[in-house]
Formats: sequence, C-alpha cells, structure tokens
Amino acid sequence: MPEPDPTAARSRHASSAAAVHRPTPLERGPQDRARSAEFQPGHSDEELMNALVVEDSPQIAERLVELVSIPSRVEVVATAATEDEALAACDRYTIGLAIVDLQLAQGTGFGVIRRLRAAAGSDPVCIVVLTNHAVPALKVAAFEAGADYFLDKSKDFATIPRLIGEWLDHRER
Repeated sequence: MPEPDPTAARSRHASSAAAVHRPTPLERGPQDRARSAEFQPGHSDEELMNALVVEDSPQIAERLVELVSIPSRVEVVATAATEDEALAACDRYTIGLAIVDLQLAQGTGFGVIRRLRAAAGSDPVCIVVLTNHAVPALKVAAFEAGADYFLDKSKDFATIPRLIGEWLDHRER
C-alpha cells in the first residue's frame, strides 16, 4: 500500500485526511468565531464536546485552545503541561477530543493516549498527536497507543480546525 502524502494529516482510520473520526469541546477567541461558523450547521447545545489540550509550551497551548474551541460544539475543559496533569484531567472529565504533544515537561503523551482510549470504551474520542518529533518510529508508537492522527507541528498545525470540523460532521451523521 502506498505511503500517504507526507504533507497531509496522518490517520490510522483512512488513507485520506478527509475522514475524521472523534471530537471534544472548546471556546474560540473573537478572531476565530467567524472561521468556526462553517462548523455550526446541524448541531445542538446538547452535543457539546469536552476537549483536552496536552502541550507544555504555554504559547502553543493557548493557540490550540483557540483552534479547537467551537462555540456550542467543542469546549476545552482542561489544558495540561505534564503527563500527570493530563491523566488527572482524563479522570475528571469525559474527553471527546484531545490534542496531545508527545514530549512534555514531565512524562510523555503516550500514557495520556492510552488512558484516553481505554476510558472511552465504545464512546467516540478523537486523539490527535501534534509533535515536533514527527519521526516514523514515534508515528507507529502513537498509533499503537491509540492515536487517530499524527501531525507535525512545523507543517500540519493549520489543518487542525479542518480535521476537527470533518470529524464532528462525520460523527453527527
């Protein structure tokens, strides 16, 4: 089977980045509200999804909260800079969407991915790995742990809103 386009999002569920599979909740900043309007049709407040951002850079975490938050659809309920903080958030909230960095201030994202996947059971959850260390061995390990997508921070960051929108649309069908 041919390797997917390296510039596209990597998914373990489909060869195309167009098939998105699991989401959670977040709030958008004022500059992002207009952009998120494209994701508004066909939803209700009852479907508000909880999201978790696991990132040790405060600036990147703040930007991810802006990218992931979609009013009345996705709400970021927690951010974490360490594996322990992320695991505590997993125990406190039912997470439907997680953006997880692999290299953290303490621990790694792998334990977080495994906990999210185990906690979800048969419920849908979308786990997106976003890393600066996009090497094949880490990609394989992330998918084995339960990640749905493996993104390179340096070139795939901007695809996150589209992936989330597509996943939400897929989930609502």
